[in-house]
Amino acid sequence: MQISTRTEYALRALMELVKAGSEPISAREICERQQLPKKYIERLLGNLRNAGLVDSLSGSKGGYLLARKAGQITLLQVMQAVEDRSWEMSCDCNPPEHCMGKDCNLYMVWDEVYQSMKSILDGYSLDRIEDMMEFNHSQE
Repeated sequence: MQISTRTEYALRALMELVKAGSEPISAREICERQQLPKKYIERLLGNLRNAGLVDSLSGSKGGYLLARKAGQITLLQVMQAVEDRSWEMSCDCNPPEHCMGKDCNLYMVWDEVYQSMKSILDGYSLDRIEDMMEFNHSQE
């Protein structure tokens, strides 16, 4: 499975918000720390805000912060917020021209794989991802 840049960049931005805690952080700061394109990040942060994953505060001390606790935001929610459908495997998601849908003998296989993948992605909260990143960093 290939993760889109939308998901990767959104996740990198969110991890900066996790590190910042209750302090708002600007899109500019996120982009500088993560070496990301500002316009793209602003658009992704807008998607995340619309999905209720981040809040934004205006003003000189404004910026972005998590709308919920990091343990309540999952990788699946992030992917859905930024419209990354790379993980969707079900024939129902985007049936190709020759797909038979539910009449296909393989439908149950692909649907089971899809449901498993959905469950796996939903099991990775920002807290869990942060712990994994810290563990990886301590191993270096």
